This record gives sequence, structure tokens and C-alpha cells, in this order.
Amino acid sequence: MFTTLPAAFQEQPPASTQSQSGWRIALLTAVAAVAAISMIPFVYLLVRASDKPIDEIVQLLFRQKTLEVLATTALLVICVVAINLVLGVAIASGLHFVQLPFRRLLVIPAVLPLAIPSYVFTYTWVALVPSFSGFAAAVFILSISTIPYIILATLAGLRSIDGSQIEVARSLGLNPRQTFSRVVFPQIRGHVSAGALLAGLYTMSDFGAVSLLNIETLTVSIQNMYRASYDRSAAAVVSFVLIAFSILFVLADESIKGKSTQSQLLKSHSVKTPLVKKGYLRFATVAIITAFATVAVILPFYVLLTRFFSNPVAIDGPALVSATISTVSVAAFGALIALVLSAPLGLLLSGGSSRFANVTNKIVVIAHALPGVVVGLALVSIGSKLGPLYQTTFLLAFAYAILFLAKSVTSMSSSLARVPNSVKDVAATLGMNQWAVVKKVIAPIAAPGIGIGTILVFLTAMKELPATLMLRPTGFETLATQIWSFGSINRFNEAAPYALILVLVAAIPTFLISRPDKDTHSYELESTRGQK
Repeated sequence: MFTTLPAAFQEQPPASTQSQSGWRIALLTAVAAVAAISMIPFVYLLVRASDKPIDEIVQLLFRQKTLEVLATTALLVICVVAINLVLGVAIASGLHFVQLPFRRLLVIPAVLPLAIPSYVFTYTWVALVPSFSGFAAAVFILSISTIPYIILATLAGLRSIDGSQIEVARSLGLNPRQTFSRVVFPQIRGHVSAGALLAGLYTMSDFGAVSLLNIETLTVSIQNMYRASYDRSAAAVVSFVLIAFSILFVLADESIKGKSTQSQLLKSHSVKTPLVKKGYLRFATVAIITAFATVAVILPFYVLLTRFFSNPVAIDGPALVSATISTVSVAAFGALIALVLSAPLGLLLSGGSSRFANVTNKIVVIAHALPGVVVGLALVSIGSKLGPLYQTTFLLAFAYAILFLAKSVTSMSSSLARVPNSVKDVAATLGMNQWAVVKKVIAPIAAPGIGIGTILVFLTAMKELPATLMLRPTGFETLATQIWSFGSINRFNEAAPYALILVLVAAIPTFLISRPDKDTHSYELESTRGQK
């Protein structure tokens, strides 16, 4: 008598279940690899910091100099984020709610400062006002550099609101201020917080502007420790202060998002946001955008053009072309690596809450706050042991991917989350395996949003300075390194051609991010999210 059924007759798990299990294992393995890659700078810092005795670490952390630098960094971040919240939300709200001439085209000058690195802003303003320096100058430069993050994030949130809710609020007698505070802002709080997080992390990790303006932040302090005494252990210890500050910022962002009211209403193309036609609001919106565009776009372009045409030194054409090609190629390579690394984590995050995915995402976001010099030091240390990979464009592009992976992951996860579950279910019932569903169904729908995230990584990588200075191959010059080489010795006329080309090249992806027809695509994406 058989005590067990023969193998051929034993109950087998469905093929679809086996396929899903295999897909899940592969996805988790890939995410674990992304987490390990993102941890490279942290592991390096831990190893370096452990070289110092505990008493020296405590003394270094609590010395007056470190506390002063921390206070300066914190105050700078607070001031920049506060200005961003006021001006960024005001500009985005005006662009979305107020009836303006050429309303969609006005988005372009509002976000075009994304194309200009903070150190180029500083260079142009120092050229205009030689005494331009100090804390207030740093707040000004970093504010105009990061306000576009708030504008784009707020606009994305405003486009997700059903216009009928605002009509109901108005019918109940709420004025515009009450409508915004009670109906609109609770629904966009998470988007605004995301923009503030990007602005804050950018401010924490900035090196070029603050160093040119003689403000010692944590990033500058780390760079100085590395350059002056080559004390990498001390630099690693101070880097953990920056990481702790970043963690607090990320936790504050999560707390704000947790309180956000998520709209569950189906987005409809027929229910558009009613436009406000009041004259004073139209004037105020146009005046704010004009003032912002003047200080953040027109004046910098004016300085670059005048310096370019008044340059008494002949422009080195081959060097300019070579630097441009190097900048575009290595930034594109870094954006491609970031796209590949973000795919598994984006898929896992889009499928629902997971502690493993959330922890990995936090690691990626905190790595975004690390200054380029920290990532550069980590990869220099590791790359020197990898032989052929050391001082290659691949290692530099890999550094870009680690630094800006958070941007790609955010875009990837949000775009994938907008794909309706019903579409994926139909594809599965037609016999497609998980890989086929991703390739033929999910990827085409999510591609526009993913593309925007990849463009943003490409744009940011072109402007990266500290990591480029440390990891570039011998003789490899980018537009950023050439600007820094000439600008740091006050040869502004010779830096102008490189700065102008960098801004013009970066303006192309910036235009793609803020293209005037984006409203239509955004509404379509929001409508698919409501169908999930």
C-alpha cells in the first residue's frame, strides 16, 4: 500500500504561483543589491571613523568649531526651505489657479534656474557685485537654485485636485485663502514636503556656492579636512553629523506626508480647476515670476554673455568642445546607471508598503544628502583596489548614480504606482508572466514619468562638481571642472564660455521637464492613478 502518492500524481503548485515566487525572489535580490550599493559611502565612513579613538571622536563632535558649523548649516537650510515654501508655493499656485496670459509658457522661466548650477549663480553675482559674500548671499543663491523643486512638486500636487472640490468650497462661502488652507493645501502637503526635502538636501550637500561665498557648512568643513590635513578619519566623523542631520530631515518629511490627506476621488478631464480672474492676483503672480526670472535667469545670462563677448583671451575651441562632449556623455552614462538601479526598488515600492523597500528607500534618500566629496572619497578608496576601474569614466558615472539615485527612484516608484491594477490583472489573465507584464504593459504606461526622472538625474549630474574633481580620469575635463578652475582664481572671462555652454546645454532637459504641454499628460497620469 502506497503511503505517499507518486511524484507524478502529487499536487503541484500552479505555474503562475511558481512564476510569481521566482519574480519576487529576483526582485528582492535586486533591491538588496541596490541597498548594498547605496551603503558603500556609509560603510566607508564607518571604517574610516573607526580609526579614531572614542575620546577623540567625542572631542571632535562636541568642539566649538563643529557645533558652529552645524548651527550654520542648520540655519542655512531652515532659511532656504522657508523662502522656498513661501515663494515656491505662491508661484505654483498662481500658475495653476490664476488666469494669466501665456500661463503654460510662464512655467519655463519659473523652473529654468534648474539649468544653472549654484556655483555659476555665485560666479555671476560676484561678477555683478564684487562684495557679494556672506550668509545672506548664500541664502539668496541657494534659494533661487532650489525654488524650482518646490514649484514642480507643488504643481504636481495641484494637478491631482479635482476642481469640483474647489467649486463646492466656493459655494459654501469660503474665500480664496480659506479654500486654499482648508481644501487645497491638505491635499498637496505631501508634494510640497517632497519639494522641500529636495531643496533641503541640496542645500546640505552644496559645496560650490557656500565655498565661494566664504560660508563654512558641514560640506565645506569635510572638504577642508580632506584637503588641509588629509585627515580622512576626522572628515568621516563630521560626515556622520551631516548624515544624522539628513535623517532628521527625512523623518520630518515622512511625518508631514503621513498627515497628508490623500484624495480618493476619480480625476476627470471634464472637471477642470476654475481659474481666478481677479486683477490683483494676476498682477501679483506676474510680478513675482518676473522678479524671480530677473534675478535667477536674466541677470545671470546677461553676465555670462557680456563676459563671453568681452573676453580678451581667445577661446580654446577644441577644449570647449571636448569638455562639452565629456560632460554630456558621462552625465548620460550616470543617468542610465541610476535608471537601471532604480527599477527594482521602484517596482517594489509601487507594489505596496514593505519594510524592506522603505528602509532601502531611506538609505537612498539619505545618500542623496551626502556631499560629492564623501562619495568621491569612498569610491577613490574602493576604486584604487579595483585596478582597471580606477580613474575611469565608469567610476565617475557610478558616483553620479549613487548621488542622485533618489531622484530616479522617486520618479520610478510614482510612475509605476500610477499604472492601473486592472490593466496588470488583464495582462496576467491573458497568460503573460511577470516579466512580460512589466515589458509590454507597465513600462510603456510609466515611461513618460520615468523619462522625466532620468532627465532630472542627467541634468543634476552635469552640474556635479566635488565628485567630478576627485574621480575624473587624468586629463578628463568637464564644463563644471573648467568653470571651477578659472572661477576659483577670479578668471571670470575665461570661465564664461564654459558656464554659458553648460547653462545652454542644461536648458534643454530643463525645458523637457517643464514643457508647456505637460499639464495634459499630468492630468492623464492622475486619472489613471484614480482607477487603481
